[in-house]
Amino acid sequence: MKAKQLFRDTFDFKELPRPIKWETPGIWGATRKRWIAEGYDKNITGRGFFEHFDMEAPIWLPFKGGWTGNPYSPMFGTKLINDDDVNIIHVTKDGITKKERKYDRETSMPQFLEFPVKNKNDYEKKIKFRMDYNSDERFPKNWRSLITNYKESTYPLGMFIIGPFGYLRNLLGDENLMYLLFDEPDFVHQIMNDWMNFYLGFIPRVTKDILPDFVMVWEDISYNMGPLISPMHFKEFMSPYLTKILDLVKKIGIKGRIVDTDGNCNSMIPIYLDCGANGFYPFEVQAGMEIVELKKQYGDSFVIIGGIDKKTLAIDEEAIMNEVDSKVPFMLENKGYIPMLDHTVPPDIPLKNFEFFINYVRRGY
Repeated sequence: MKAKQLFRDTFDFKELPRPIKWETPGIWGATRKRWIAEGYDKNITGRGFFEHFDMEAPIWLPFKGGWTGNPYSPMFGTKLINDDDVNIIHVTKDGITKKERKYDRETSMPQFLEFPVKNKNDYEKKIKFRMDYNSDERFPKNWRSLITNYKESTYPLGMFIIGPFGYLRNLLGDENLMYLLFDEPDFVHQIMNDWMNFYLGFIPRVTKDILPDFVMVWEDISYNMGPLISPMHFKEFMSPYLTKILDLVKKIGIKGRIVDTDGNCNSMIPIYLDCGANGFYPFEVQAGMEIVELKKQYGDSFVIIGGIDKKTLAIDEEAIMNEVDSKVPFMLENKGYIPMLDHTVPPDIPLKNFEFFINYVRRGY
């Protein structure tokens, strides 16, 4: 059975001949450097990583519709402010001023120094004109030819969007957002209404050409102790708008409505379900996310992607086997599960351990 059908049947909680092979969403650049020193072919790049390990990772639609960044068109101009050859301070294409490592940037969180919107005047002048969903700049010049290839693909086809909390954070920053929830609630609702209307226009424009198998909503709303915003405020300021978007996604016929959220999201799962989500990823073990317990609690309420503790891959083969055996057989038996690490592969994992993990988790199929 082709990966696309396996993916779709997973969301129908069907009995599968085997699970889809998508054991990690990717690796860090620093991990790749380590693996090259351990014998990994330096010429394997991009999607070649998944092909090398016989993974059936989705193909992502390549438009400018937002993901971890906001869906601006045009984007902000970038600017380098300082470079001491250890760290750089720069303005990103999202209009955010950051201080971050110059090399191996993903190994450390950036320091967020300034955000593009401080008040309603900033929003009106800097943001609103960038949220035209009809902008031709959003699509690659070869979009028409790509559509033909996508329709013939045997891999799942995915569409990114940025979630409501993620969108607000990128505009305002956490601290300013929290004040505005109390000081200017109507302004926050205005931003959310504009965000919603962007996707209510953009999603139909995309799907008249090609229907993806799922939408992935980036919403890194949680840290290891829970959400960064109270569930009460999320339900008041964000749920109504996300619900309308996911209602449209479901009506169009897109099978998966997946929320990508790190950290401990236990208290947010029921809220996202009420909004219309039917899948979650990546279930970080170190933040207290336990997929076996969630499966017992929620049953077939949503598809679980991830939840295998990546830290065990840095230990030894026995640790890997114990982790896989404690979760994967139960999860597959109860359906609606895609075996995957609980995030991308960090550089403390040797190549040989990752290869062992891939072979062990796939044993029997």
